[in-house]
Amino acid sequence: MKKIIRKFKDLKYRYKLTILIIVASLIPVTIISMYMQSGTLKLLRANEENNLKDTLGQAVNTLDNQVEIYGNLINYLSYSQDLRKIIDTEYTSDYEAYLEYTEVADPLFTMPQIYHKEIQKITLYAENIKVEHGNTLAPMSSAEGEFWYPHLESTEKVQWFVKRGTSREIIASRKFFNDEGITAVLTITLDYNRMLEPFSNLSKDNTGGAIFDRQGDTVYSSYSMSEEYRPAQAESEEYIKSHYTYSVDEMKDTGWKFYLYRPTKVMTESANHLIARNFPILGVCALLILLLGYFGSRGMMRRLEHLTENMNQINLGPREVTINSDSMDEVGVLIRTFRRMMKEINKLISEVYESKIELQKTEMRALQAQINPHFLYNSLSIINWKAIEAEEPEISEVTLALSTFYRTSLNRGETMTTMESELNNIRAYLQIQLIMHDDNFKVIEDVDSNTFSYQVPKLMLQPLVENAIEHGLDTSEKEEKNLWITISQDEDTLYLSVRDNGTGMKQEKAEQVATYHSKGYGVRNVNDRIVLLYGEEYGLHVTSSEGEGTCVEFRIPKDTEGM
Repeated sequence: MKKIIRKFKDLKYRYKLTILIIVASLIPVTIISMYMQSGTLKLLRANEENNLKDTLGQAVNTLDNQVEIYGNLINYLSYSQDLRKIIDTEYTSDYEAYLEYTEVADPLFTMPQIYHKEIQKITLYAENIKVEHGNTLAPMSSAEGEFWYPHLESTEKVQWFVKRGTSREIIASRKFFNDEGITAVLTITLDYNRMLEPFSNLSKDNTGGAIFDRQGDTVYSSYSMSEEYRPAQAESEEYIKSHYTYSVDEMKDTGWKFYLYRPTKVMTESANHLIARNFPILGVCALLILLLGYFGSRGMMRRLEHLTENMNQINLGPREVTINSDSMDEVGVLIRTFRRMMKEINKLISEVYESKIELQKTEMRALQAQINPHFLYNSLSIINWKAIEAEEPEISEVTLALSTFYRTSLNRGETMTTMESELNNIRAYLQIQLIMHDDNFKVIEDVDSNTFSYQVPKLMLQPLVENAIEHGLDTSEKEEKNLWITISQDEDTLYLSVRDNGTGMKQEKAEQVATYHSKGYGVRNVNDRIVLLYGEEYGLHVTSSEGEGTCVEFRIPKDTEGM
């Protein structure tokens, strides 16, 4: 032991530091790995159980819906006046009874079988029926010979039974009572395999399923498992609970219990397999710790050399600090102090030069803001005169409209404009759109001219009109396409709306058009500007209906004349 201690003391500091890093890293990594492996195993088991529960729940819900459908059907047929008439009538002749059965009972019982493939037959057993009429009507004595009749309870509720053996069936039956007792029984016979198909499809990949009735008898049983996991005896509730990991659910109407189960060993093996795959990762981590410990300690001893080299580079010209340290020792403090000093020097130098550069950029942007509108108007003016000389009135019309549109849009850089200027802007825009669309839609204005002098935010209507044309009218196949622009007022408020009779949309989607859930920006931008200027109560209100069109309306206060 003394020799080992002596050798450790004689080691270079770099190697001592390497050993310390490796030991300090491996111990927590080992503890964390063991804890995570245990937690992963528990989590995987819990997930498997939850998956069984969720899968079973979905299948039972599906079957429950089917049971409810057929229960409602048998109740509906039971309250049929035509059916009640057949039960209560004493026919004077077989021919009279045959006509009633053919014209009333056959259509009434055949139609549900057309829509529900699971239904094999619907049969009414009654005291006044003397002779069987196909699968539709039969004497009560025939019912007494059926397996389910002795188990019928004294209730008018729908009762469910399962016929076992080679020809398996599911029967739903309902009694009819009068003062003397049972007068009739209505039954629906369902295809066993089709009815239980949502549950039977779950029996795969080492999974089994079983259904038990209220008496504990097996209604259904199936499994798909390797030989070693198969049940050693006929399944029962106790056997499944003691030999498998399972999930259980119950159907209230039928009283059936559904079990979905898997071998516990299969679930454990899959978890162990996943955990085993982590061992190579742990080996790689251990190797990385060895390498990082060695090279990390080596790097720590060279920090002073790097700092000196960095200082020499700064003396030669470059002002970039390339060394960094987050350690709290003396070397780390020295490196950070040096970095802060160089950062302040660079900041002072940058402020002087960058302020001059920004001043030049600002002057250039101001100059462009003055030059570009004039250049645009002059260019449009030249195009207009050229169109007039070439006797192209349509080009001249578009050019003048475009000039009006940009002049009212730019508005000398102002954010507010008059209602009249805003209306002129949208009229110029619509003039261009009508030419582009060969006048395939009509613009209808309902504008109060007394609102023209009020100040409003510019470019409020153009994004709304553009959206109405692009997403409403362009996608509509109607022959008559209309776009309404309405501007009105009351004592304190201006009211504006843009409406189209295009394709429209669901109201849920319409309510998102002006919000951040929308993919577009134009309408949302208008809403944001109005809310920012006047408050949340003045935002856009969008209403729409599929096939009918969309309406976007909003209001702004009239006390904006001074803005």
